[in-house]
This record gives sequence, structure tokens and C-alpha cells, in this order.
Amino acid sequence: MGAKASKPAQTAARKFPSRAPGSAAPPHARASPAAQRNSGPQASSVKDDVIRADGADPDPNPMTNPAFSQRLKQMGVATPNPTLSNSSTASPYPVFPDQGPQQPNYPSPAQNPTLSALEARQRLQEAAQLEFERPGQGKEFLDVGILKQILIMQARGTPAPDIEKRLRLKTGVVDILGPKGVTQPVTNG
Repeated sequence: MGAKASKPAQTAARKFPSRAPGSAAPPHARASPAAQRNSGPQASSVKDDVIRADGADPDPNPMTNPAFSQRLKQMGVATPNPTLSNSSTASPYPVFPDQGPQQPNYPSPAQNPTLSALEARQRLQEAAQLEFERPGQGKEFLDVGILKQILIMQARGTPAPDIEKRLRLKTGVVDILGPKGVTQPVTNG
């Protein structure tokens, strides 16, 4: 078998073009030069009604009328009020050349709740780190495992001082959790 049996398209006779390359195309295939010139719009230096209609806004704004436009022109360019935000570079008072640039007036960190929360978290982190580095003293910062042990011991009726002594906690840590029953351990099962 081989290549001849698998390619039946090559066995058919091939048809070649009937005209030589470079010769003119048949007259019915070419469009006349006069038809090519008149088919598109003509360039013009004068605006006619067709050009004006094409350039007009198809959906004019009903709020725009000549009187409104005239009033806007009379009012002139608007001058914005300076913004008095922390990131604003505008000054509420004009800066005179002899005074030099003024420093921005930011609110104090004590009045900023986000900064206060971040500072408190930083203090707590430092205290927890100190407690971790000195294990001989009683614990004040609890992890989930110790907290669960405290709650289980409370549920069994163990007094707070005994819990603190057994788990090496600072005095009063168990009382911070509240009386028995306020918090309870969740058991799986």
C-alpha cells in the first residue's frame, strides 16, 4: 500500500490558471474609475447642513440653554475652599513669604484611638514577652490550654487560690475570669 493509496487528492488532475501572470484582468472584474470616484463622500472646505447635522449632539442636555450658559460665563471660574484634612497641603491661612512654610498641624497621638490601641497592644506584648522570659514568677497572660484547665478546675469546685498555686498563676488571675458559670469550657463529644 503506501503513500499513493493514502493520498487520493494528488491523483486528480491539477487545473492551472488560464492567463499568464502580469496580463490584464477580464473587463467585467474591474470597476470603472468613474464609479470609484463617485462612490464615497467628497472632501469639501465648506460646511453644509449634512456636516452640521452629523456634528450636532444627538441628545442635547435639556438643562443647557443659552441663558444658563451666559450665567455660568458671568460667574467665572470657581475658587475651591481649602480642605483641612491631615493629608491636605492647603493652608487655612495664606502663607506670607516672610513667614516661610508652616508645619502641618496633626492631632495629638493621645486623642487618636487607633494609635492609642496600637500603643496599648505594644505595652501588652512587651509585658507578655517579659513574663515568658522569666518563668519563675507567676503567670498573668494565659494561653487557651491553661484557660481551659482553669475552667475545668472551677467546674469541679476547686477554689481559686488552689488553681492559681497549681498552675503557677499570679494571685487574682482566676478572679478576673469572673464567678463560676460566667465562662465555661467547651467540650468536644
